[in-house]
Amino acid sequence: MIPAATVMLVLAMIAFTRNIGGDPMRWTSAVLTCAFYGLIIWCYVRRGPAVATSRSVTGYVAAVAGTLLPFTIPMFRGAAPAAGQVYATTVLVLAGTAWEVWSLRSLGRSLSIIAQAREVVDRGPYRWIRHPLYAGEIVSVLGIAISVGTPGAFAVWLTFCGLQAYRALREEEILLQALPGYRAYRARTGALFPAPARRRG
Repeated sequence: MIPAATVMLVLAMIAFTRNIGGDPMRWTSAVLTCAFYGLIIWCYVRRGPAVATSRSVTGYVAAVAGTLLPFTIPMFRGAAPAAGQVYATTVLVLAGTAWEVWSLRSLGRSLSIIAQAREVVDRGPYRWIRHPLYAGEIVSVLGIAISVGTPGAFAVWLTFCGLQAYRALREEEILLQALPGYRAYRARTGALFPAPARRRG
């Protein structure tokens, strides 16, 4: 994962240097993207051994497919986006990526592409939801699909949402088995959206 994240970090840094002095929204997006891939590298370098790893083949396939699928959306590009599409894309990508960066920073050494258990993380956005990184990715990828604006792009986004939901289920199976404190954490938090106050209380 580190080599792939390094390549993406270099590409994001090139995009950042090209946007210096240009549209503030674009270079803010480039900075957040650099932070995202930089944090992936940092988390992988520092992470410790897993307590348990899922043996689900379908879970592994979903993890790899979910990681790569968003990069296919530009292949479905249609007409040039209208001003409204550009605005919606910018807002969603910035909000989603900022949330992803916060989630990665909070997840720290427990980051993994495939379903593994290391520790119960309940800091940052993990105080409210169990899979904030997936939630941020769903939002930012929706922004990309809106910018492309074709049925194919939205079909990819819906497939991506399904894969992320399946990954979350597989992860929770291994976390429930391996981490004694996870069941209580799961009872007071939502999966992709905050749980109702009555559950958290």
